[in-house]
Amino acid sequence: IESCSCFLIIPSCNHPSDHLSCGLKSISQTDGDGMKRSVDDMAAKADTNKQPVFLTKDQREQLALQRRKEEIAEQKRRAEQLLLQNRPSDSPSTTNTTKPSSSDHDSSTRHHHRSSRDRDRDRDRDSERWNRDREREEEQKARERARLEKLAEREREKELESIKEQYLGSKKPKKRVIKPSEKFRFSFDWENTEDTSRDMNSLYQNPHEARLLFGRGFRAGMDRREQKKLAAKKEKDLRDEIRKKEGVEEKPEEAAAQRLKEEAADMYDTFDMRVDRHWSDKKLEEMTERDWRIFREDFSISYKGSKIPRPMRSWVESKLSSELLKAVERAGYKTPSPIQMAAIPLGLQQRDVIGIAETGSGKTAAFVLPMLTYITRLPPLGEENEAEGPYAVVMAPTRELAQQIEDETVKFAHYLGIKVVSIVGGQSIEEQGFKIRQGCEVVIATPGRLIDCLERRYAVLNQCNYVVLDEADRMID
Repeated sequence: IESCSCFLIIPSCNHPSDHLSCGLKSISQTDGDGMKRSVDDMAAKADTNKQPVFLTKDQREQLALQRRKEEIAEQKRRAEQLLLQNRPSDSPSTTNTTKPSSSDHDSSTRHHHRSSRDRDRDRDRDSERWNRDREREEEQKARERARLEKLAEREREKELESIKEQYLGSKKPKKRVIKPSEKFRFSFDWENTEDTSRDMNSLYQNPHEARLLFGRGFRAGMDRREQKKLAAKKEKDLRDEIRKKEGVEEKPEEAAAQRLKEEAADMYDTFDMRVDRHWSDKKLEEMTERDWRIFREDFSISYKGSKIPRPMRSWVESKLSSELLKAVERAGYKTPSPIQMAAIPLGLQQRDVIGIAETGSGKTAAFVLPMLTYITRLPPLGEENEAEGPYAVVMAPTRELAQQIEDETVKFAHYLGIKVVSIVGGQSIEEQGFKIRQGCEVVIATPGRLIDCLERRYAVLNQCNYVVLDEADRMID
């Protein structure tokens, strides 16, 4: 025993032959108990070493779905068990050799039909409940998904704002500091609620005006003409009120006399303060410097330069020829626009003009009419001078604008017999050069095509003394 590391204990037994078997049994029992204790110790250690496991969103959804499926399966199993319990047994406990009566058969069939209806009803109820549960779960999932999307969007916006603030800096509104002088400033203005000077008595609110000489007198320092008109109106209202009370109609003589009084009140006499008339009521010769200043202010006309002529007030007062006035009337121009009022008198004097006006204000007519007037004073084109080129050139930045100017020029030159040719891109340059060689007074061109025609000798400008740049700011830029 001292030399061995393990030893065997054989318990006492009544039968000597059974010593070995009893000893083995005891060993096996002790070994089994030791193994059980070791397994229990390992399980206890595993429980102590167990750590919480974090699941993802998808795993949590799968676990929830699995639990729900198990609950539904359990409900179905219970429903089936209830149906089996309620279902009558097919094998009778006791055999009856006698034939059942008809009443027993009818009662069994009714019971069978009733139990089948109950089963159908329970099945329908279970299916409806299952459908409702499924719809409720889907709605809950959709709401949860929408909530998570909103949270993710909010987090994304916060992240973008933080990135923007990191790179661009934050713009925090400065807190306005109120100075003590402003904080304790005394207001000298009256509020409407503090005004106690107004008396609410109707006698003082609407005071009666004195009628001097029964309405025929006047107050000094006021316009006599306005007082006369006011007195005539009050007299007319008073007479109408008296006639209305008495039920009398107005006689023709009274109406004529009242009309004469109103006309006399509207006229000036020697004692009235004469008020000057508006410039629209005056003739051109009666216009004063003050009238011209008011006229320019009314139409927002401003000049820069020296010895500037007066603007024209209407087409009749302009110095255009009768043919041009007829063409203007034919085009439907009733009154000139402000740029036409200011630019046409300057163009008729053949002065250099820079006109600035908004789009659609009639700038084309403002330079076309003086140009046509200038061309009518020159000798007509013939075989001697038609090869020397046009008298006037109009340049525009785009082809569409050049064609528009050509249409307007042809419209105004209808009664003058002046030829107009346009030189723009997108058309044959040989045909355009041929038209110029045949003779024309006005050429409307874009700068690029005009340079090409001059370089290829399709056109010359030997007698061109009138140049117009439409949309000049765009071409210069």
